[in-house]
Amino acid sequence: MKILIIEERQGLLAEMLRYFKREGHVCEQAHTYQEGYKKLNNYEYDCVLVNLGLPGQDGLRLVRLMREEDARTGIILLSTGNRPEERIQGLEEGADDFLSIPFDMGELHARIKAVMRRKTGVYHKELAFGGLLLKLDERIVLADGAPVNLTKKEFEILVFLARNKNRVVTKESIAEHLWGDYMEDAISFDFIYAHVKNLRKKLAARGYSDYLKTVYGVGYKFEV
Repeated sequence: MKILIIEERQGLLAEMLRYFKREGHVCEQAHTYQEGYKKLNNYEYDCVLVNLGLPGQDGLRLVRLMREEDARTGIILLSTGNRPEERIQGLEEGADDFLSIPFDMGELHARIKAVMRRKTGVYHKELAFGGLLLKLDERIVLADGAPVNLTKKEFEILVFLARNKNRVVTKESIAEHLWGDYMEDAISFDFIYAHVKNLRKKLAARGYSDYLKTVYGVGYKFEV
């Protein structure tokens, strides 16, 4: 999952970044309304965590702008306040959830998963394609019940392609989704080829390489 955290408090921001990266998510950060607005204009995210009281403008304005452009992204408002009218206004502006600071990181993670379940209709813990099973929470892949030894990035590429099954995914999209927005300055995305080559080799050893298709000059497709 790709998460944008828009939070001015350095300590809280660092804690959230550590937690979600440890959980295997791609995390990006912004400290002000302007930084958050720029990132939202240039990149796509699965979920955005927004502090209600941001320097420059309040977080509600960002929520409003996000909802005008995109109904799919999950939005959770964070606030030091706990007034009912604050919660009501945030939810009416388009936020999916509201959490008061301080909070437990495990609870925030559970709320993000709940938001994504509502957005997508279901939060898949597993993806199955014939005898190939991707266990997302455990971050393992089984081929006919036997584990396939993948690196962290190989696993993430496989999951990203599988979630976009039967769609062509560009190398640029893979890089930006898995490594974050600093990839916009990359001169070449050939390193993606190396990861996919190794992934395909490991799947081929178990008889499952046919799922991964190369679309020459563009990217890759997980075809079922």
